[in-house]
Amino acid sequence: MVEHGARIRFVSWVAAATTLSLFTAYNFPALLSESLDDAFGSIFPAVPFAALLTVLFLLRWDDLRDILAEDVPLSAEAKVRLLGALTLAGLLALREPAGQSLVLSGVAIVLTFYSSSLVLIPQAKRFILPYGLIYSAGVAAPAAIQWAFGEPLASLSAYLSAQFVSLTGVPVVWQGTEFALVSKTGETVAATVTPGCSSVISVTTFLGLLALMHFDTRKEIKSTLMLAVAGTAVLTLLNSARIAILIWVGYSSGVEAFWGIHNWVGYALFLGFYMAALVVYSNMGGRVPNGRKSTKFGGNTPI
Repeated sequence: MVEHGARIRFVSWVAAATTLSLFTAYNFPALLSESLDDAFGSIFPAVPFAALLTVLFLLRWDDLRDILAEDVPLSAEAKVRLLGALTLAGLLALREPAGQSLVLSGVAIVLTFYSSSLVLIPQAKRFILPYGLIYSAGVAAPAAIQWAFGEPLASLSAYLSAQFVSLTGVPVVWQGTEFALVSKTGETVAATVTPGCSSVISVTTFLGLLALMHFDTRKEIKSTLMLAVAGTAVLTLLNSARIAILIWVGYSSGVEAFWGIHNWVGYALFLGFYMAALVVYSNMGGRVPNGRKSTKFGGNTPI
């Protein structure tokens, strides 16, 4: 009976939040489709974040179920419910500005889900808060970092890629972040390493996933920081290796092959890295005991 009641509350929350998101982020599907169709990929790491968030919720279902099973009267947590309702009203009022930006629409969806939880299941506010904070940061950070540091990172990626390519003997001419070569098929292959092609997306996605894993596994902060630094360095090199692979494929097989693997080769490399990092992280350090302040989000919240 407890399990049944918890499931009903959970499904009701997800259904209500999803429905409200159609209004608070009405233009999100179109904006995401446009971004994913971009030849240089998307700056919005929605898929890996959403997938891991789902997995983490499933892994922690027992904890969430205990919270959802609490019989909280509608009159309880009135201030929390009011805060959620006011936030939802604000999101609805700002739906037009949010609808002009993929990032703002993404953040609006996250806030819609969290605000809905405050209204419907206020007793879960501390449980869900870290997910909302980390996910919002993960959605907004790539665009902000790309805007602030995109050009230097693109130059770094181009430089490292040129070093990798020089080892293969492929005759490519570099001019800053632009490169050109004549393939074996006689075609000219030319492209530019843009800020979107730098390691911003992969690094911020990884750090966001690592933050979620840290919160759920309660690893010592030292282990998490060590992997964060090492992972950032490895991903920067992997991104440059990705560009070098593209150049080698373009040289060997021409323009069509170059653009044919452009969008998916990075996902293959980075997915492999994420899986390896997960295995490494699971074997690093020890756990912070229950009851200690394991993260800045949770305090003494049971995990």
